[in-house]
Formats: sequence, structure tokens, C-alpha cells
Amino acid sequence: MKRSVFVSIFLITTFLVARDNPFKPVVSSDTMGKATNIQSQLSYLKMEKLKLPSSARVLKKVTFKILNVDGSVQDISYDINKKVDWHKGIILSNSPIKTVQKSVKKVESPKEIKVFKFLSFVIDKNRIFIKNSDKMIREMFFSKPYKIAIDFQRKVAFYTKKIKLKKAPFKGIVVGNHGSFYRVVISLDGDYRYKIQKKPNGYLVELF
Repeated sequence: MKRSVFVSIFLITTFLVARDNPFKPVVSSDTMGKATNIQSQLSYLKMEKLKLPSSARVLKKVTFKILNVDGSVQDISYDINKKVDWHKGIILSNSPIKTVQKSVKKVESPKEIKVFKFLSFVIDKNRIFIKNSDKMIREMFFSKPYKIAIDFQRKVAFYTKKIKLKKAPFKGIVVGNHGSFYRVVISLDGDYRYKIQKKPNGYLVELF
């Protein structure tokens, strides 16, 4: 019995002597720091504007690749599932965003662009109304650059007309003469799906 007590006391004494401070944790900040304290010259994230492709319509999910304090890399995902306007992009911010009150703009009615007596255009957001009384023969879509071409039946002679447009999603309109028909080419600023509807006094082209 005395021997076992002596051995226990000896082991405890040896352990205390081996460690200068018995209350100091086995893993200290000095040793942990080499693995966890990430020394970097990177600046803090303030605000980044991320561009979206012109074909983007819905933002389904956002995934961040995070470097943790212990050096491990982790993926964190957030479900969004919202419609997006690719022209505006996405703003990633790690600082307060200042909100600026915008003055109320007057709503202006779409203006009619007259080209000929038989042809004019009315543009409203993502729609173009082709005002005419001619029969549509065919329609085509071209990519890179993105264009919609529509042919209308009419025997008429005229020089090519070019109309520049500065409002997205339309970049311009070109009307060309092809003898027995004329062609309306609508230039777009990106990739879109579209629909053409016959109306009593023309055709409505709508982008999606």
C-alpha cells in the first residue's frame, strides 16, 4: 500500500516538474497561431459589382468559398430563386450600403418613331410595336451579335434607314429594301427569347 502511494506521488511530481506551469493549456495560442492566424496582405472587402451573362434570368443560388480561421476551406450556399436583371449585375458588400433617395420621375408615354408613311415603331421597355399594315413573311434570330430580323411583304423602293437606340435592351433598328419585301432588323444588347404577336395595326415584339 505504501509503495503504491509512493509511486502515485512520484508520477504526479514528475508531471508537475516537466511542465513549468501545470495550469497552462497543452495547446496554447503560441502554437495554434501558426495554423489559425492567417497572415495576409489582402484588403477588407467593401463592395464588388459582379457581372451576369446576358442570358441570366433567375438567380437560383449563391455559393461562397470561405477560408476559415483554422485554414480549412468551406462552401456556404444560400438559396435565392429570384428574378434578376442582368444589366444591373450583383453587388457584393461587406460594409453598410448608403441609400440615396431618388426623386420621383415623371412617367413618359412611349414615343412613336416614324420611318415612312407605312411604317413606324413604338418602344416601351422590353417591347417594340411595329406599326404597319403589311403581312409578315418570315422572322429570324441571329446570335453574336444578337438580332431579330423580320420580313414584311410590300413592293417599295427606299434607301436603308438606320435608327440608333440607347435604351436597353434595344441597340438599334435597320430597315432595308429587298424589292418585293422590306426587312426590319432589331439589334439587341444580349441574349433573349422573344415572341411576336399580330395586332390589328401591326406586330408586337416582346423580349424575355
